[in-house]
Amino acid sequence: MEENQDIEALRKEVTELRKSVYSLKDTIIELTNQIETGSSESPFDGGQYSIFPNRSNCLDGDASWDRLVNMLHKEDSGLTAAELAEKWGKSRSRTSEVLNKLAENGQIIKYRDGRMIRFRSAEE
Repeated sequence: MEENQDIEALRKEVTELRKSVYSLKDTIIELTNQIETGSSESPFDGGQYSIFPNRSNCLDGDASWDRLVNMLHKEDSGLTAAELAEKWGKSRSRTSEVLNKLAENGQIIKYRDGRMIRFRSAEE
């Protein structure tokens, strides 16, 4: 008899766990839709918790970009992304991403030096 009660208790627990899983799935779907459409009914819609719909907004705010550009002012022959990453203290991929954005904006010059891509200051 006690064994049947244990089994029944386990069944109830499994049923409750399923309800929780389905509820979480619904929440994930709802949040994914909000992210994709940019809509939200959150009380925190003051902008500080929003997800940037376009990546360039995230890139434009890096305060240490000026430091990166100043490093290039000091180098006559230019530097590679790897050299700048080491000096700047960021990953090579992040440095390359920022350098390409700065080159697109005309703030620095990107050029090929043999097999290497170098960056130099636009002000010379």
